[in-house]
Amino acid sequence: MASSKQIEEKPASCQTGRNSSTVWKYFTKDDSSGLTTVTCKICKAVLKYNKSTTAMHSHLKRHPLMLAPEQPARSSQLSVTSFMKRPAVTGHRRQQITNLLVNFIVKDMRPLAAVHREGFRDFAIKHHDNLRERITKEMKDQIVSLTADLWTSSTMEPYITTAHYITESWELKARVLCTSPMPERHTAANIADRLSSIIHEWGINVFCTVHDNASNMNLLAIKAGLILPDVVKAVDAARRVVSHFRHSSVAACALKKRQEQLGIKFNKLQTDCPVRWNSTVVMLQRLFEQRIAVQSVLGDENVTKPNVQKSLAMRASQWEVIEQLIPVLQPLAKATEVMCGELHVGLSFIYPVIFNMISTTLRVEASDLGVLRSFKNTVRKQLETCFQLHSDNLTESIPLIACMLDPRFKHLHYISQSQREAAQSYLKEREEVEDVPDQSEPVTGKKVRREEDFLQLFGPHYQSYRGSAAHSTTAAEEILDFFSLPQIPTMANPLQWWASNQGRFPRLANLSRKYLAVPATSTPSERIFSLAGNTITRKRASLHPAHVDALVFLHVNQEKTPTTLSEENIDSE
Repeated sequence: MASSKQIEEKPASCQTGRNSSTVWKYFTKDDSSGLTTVTCKICKAVLKYNKSTTAMHSHLKRHPLMLAPEQPARSSQLSVTSFMKRPAVTGHRRQQITNLLVNFIVKDMRPLAAVHREGFRDFAIKHHDNLRERITKEMKDQIVSLTADLWTSSTMEPYITTAHYITESWELKARVLCTSPMPERHTAANIADRLSSIIHEWGINVFCTVHDNASNMNLLAIKAGLILPDVVKAVDAARRVVSHFRHSSVAACALKKRQEQLGIKFNKLQTDCPVRWNSTVVMLQRLFEQRIAVQSVLGDENVTKPNVQKSLAMRASQWEVIEQLIPVLQPLAKATEVMCGELHVGLSFIYPVIFNMISTTLRVEASDLGVLRSFKNTVRKQLETCFQLHSDNLTESIPLIACMLDPRFKHLHYISQSQREAAQSYLKEREEVEDVPDQSEPVTGKKVRREEDFLQLFGPHYQSYRGSAAHSTTAAEEILDFFSLPQIPTMANPLQWWASNQGRFPRLANLSRKYLAVPATSTPSERIFSLAGNTITRKRASLHPAHVDALVFLHVNQEKTPTTLSEENIDSE
């Protein structure tokens, strides 16, 4: 047995040397025999030691309660606030944070229950009421045009969403007024009653209402061509091919490799949506662009089974139909996209675009296939009928009047001289084109005499205080002066032009506020339906209609606000 001199307990610093370890606080080392061992101070267990503390660390896990964590000596306990610098929450910062929280709810269309405090919901309601009050004041004394449409949510509750106007500063505004359930039958009388109720509730002066039939005129005309038998066969054949590549990973990978081999830009094939005819244009365009690679993959028996090859084979005549159809469909799709905008003047686009489409895109050429001739003739006749292009009432239609009041298209070059004269005569007869009071600052005393002298000297070149050369005194003179000016560029903003020239043409400016604010289609309402559809999902089918109305109202109508708090704001507080 070893003597007490051979077994000695050394401090941890002596035991470990350069590689010190805390385990030596709990073990003693024994070198008395040829085999070096260590003994646990807690349970007296003896372990072999071979210049490694791994076994000792493992052993100490058996004594978790006996091992107290080391804490550095401190004179006093530190507070949580000592670890972070937090600016004082001022009233302005508190309002910022609350607004950001409201934006989080509104922007992502989350239910008000996302924050379970009644105080926050009260604030959100107050935010809604304040915005509604501001929009009400903004629309006061404005001439408003409505878009109205009907839609059914996933819970089978019908909703009607509906407004557009030009402000005093000539800004075009689009606001959502109401998104509410309409359980009654969707008859013309019931819809009119509902719209009347909304108009009365908001106290607005409505000029006209655009409904779904107006927005579908262009759609119906083009679909009339797309349902022609030979067109249907070609489009259906293309759709089957695209569907195959979209659902077969093997075919999709093979197509990508073939595109690389042929040096063709990699573009995935796109399927079309039944309710969006312009998606059919994209589908046909993408497929025809990739036709060589597609046919190569379909003809490869290592990738495509023989029975699939047979079912997907497209005839050369069908490829030819698609090739000739694409250049006709593309301009029609672009025209639809332009006319469906809601934050630019679009109503005045209708007749210039349609007359141009008829004279160019839809003109039958000698090289056209028979099916393409049928398509062009069908779509042209539908457009002529839907938009009454040969009607005696054309010169009195709202889109044509809007076109005359738009300084980009006012000369109406696309109709005959007699029709232009009839349209201008109708404009003169409009009851809105009446003498308006002169709101310019009155000129008195010496200024009157000086103005008379200058008028005599400069004649028609004199620029009066009322801001117009040879200021028009009657409605007829104002109209004549307006049409004598050249048109502005098509890409120019007509509202900016009117903002600069309303003093010169006050009567026509009043008319322009009404007609140029009218949207070309009811697409703005349809976009709101898509937004509401994302709000009223099946998982949130119990969302109260009033909350749907409030969420959609806030989401669409609120002004853009910063989404983060800047460091400058924090430091300034």
